[in-house]
Amino acid sequence: MSILGIIILIIIGGIIYAFRDQLLAAAMYIGFFMGVGALIGWWLFDNASSGATVGFWAAIFFGIRHITMAMGAEYSSIFEYAYYFLSIPIWGLNRLQLILTEPWRYMFKTSWPSEGTKELLRPILYFLQLVLYIVTTPLRTLNAFIYNVLVYGTTEIYDLVCEVFHPTNWNDHIKGLDWLIGVPYRFFKYPIYHGFLTLVEGAIWTVIDTVIPAITLYHGTDLTAGRAITKKNVRAWTEGTFTASQSSWGGIGVYFASRRSVARRYAEDPYRLSDSNPVMIVCRVSLGKIINYSLAPYSIYRNAGANGNHAVLNKYAEKEGYTTGEWWNQRGGYWEYCLFDWQNRYNRPWRIRPVFVFNFRTGMAQHIDGGLRHWLFSKVVIDDILKSTWFSFLVIIAFVVVIWFVIYGWRVLWDGYLWYYFI
Repeated sequence: MSILGIIILIIIGGIIYAFRDQLLAAAMYIGFFMGVGALIGWWLFDNASSGATVGFWAAIFFGIRHITMAMGAEYSSIFEYAYYFLSIPIWGLNRLQLILTEPWRYMFKTSWPSEGTKELLRPILYFLQLVLYIVTTPLRTLNAFIYNVLVYGTTEIYDLVCEVFHPTNWNDHIKGLDWLIGVPYRFFKYPIYHGFLTLVEGAIWTVIDTVIPAITLYHGTDLTAGRAITKKNVRAWTEGTFTASQSSWGGIGVYFASRRSVARRYAEDPYRLSDSNPVMIVCRVSLGKIINYSLAPYSIYRNAGANGNHAVLNKYAEKEGYTTGEWWNQRGGYWEYCLFDWQNRYNRPWRIRPVFVFNFRTGMAQHIDGGLRHWLFSKVVIDDILKSTWFSFLVIIAFVVVIWFVIYGWRVLWDGYLWYYFI
């Protein structure tokens, strides 16, 4: 047997094991419908096999709603197992990209260089960053494709399919015959329309992330806040946004961690929780121009921490054109990233893009009613993009590249002639 055949058998076995209870219940459910159908078909039309066939498809149609309801607000075990299995290399690639953006960051956890040395180091390190930017381009593209298309696309489309059979919006016909009548409409609205937009924007951001580096980071919070931040159906300005923290050690803004354990630590903080479900929002974050506080003037560095004046950090960042502060939390022993945001300039914009929400209590990915908000096809995001002429141009270029790939590029890759384009 080939290696591919063994892998397929393992996957099938994993699916059967993960869904063993659901499969047994489904077998009984389908058997009941087929039995009733066969009996009716034999009694009325003297054709038991046709009646059993009708019963089978009736069980599938009516049962799929009950299956999605039984799965509740969480992804099934198979998604959890698959994610953990695949996340090892995915996490490694993302971690490698983070390290290669600033390999020297681990030498500057504290402000040990003199002011003169810092003045000398900053332009040198900036030049080295440009070199590493060029070298890591293939890695950025790979990570962008994995997270923007595969991970985001898979989890989001799953959410959208759930909306077809288990709608959360009362306007989408939830009860009785209305539920049945609304199936075609919901199927077009969620998997077709929103699913198409999801894949398109994921592809566009893959191109953009190749040019403007983005990294996958983690934000710890509770489920109530997590749903409000990531939901698509926004009714208030505080929904669908990341609200800036006003009392943080690294500046006023939105905080992210490079380690999942750190996000979990913040999510499980009893002083921060508003419900019993600590969650982690996995995000693609375009950090922009980063300042490591240890390389900033000491007058700035000393304002990071519990006793600092955090507004000073934001003023310095705005003056020097920095969008993100990076600092080593000595008390906790981890790196933190603050997207400066004291004027709500980064709330629900293109810089922070939720990929999925992970629930630490259940240990599974969290279903978000109606799906996650769109990364690109959102009025607030588009308004934010249009404020910058060069970035608007970049989005247009990315859109053209995606169209080219859909029409021609996939054939180039499929035929294996991609190397001809680089000779």
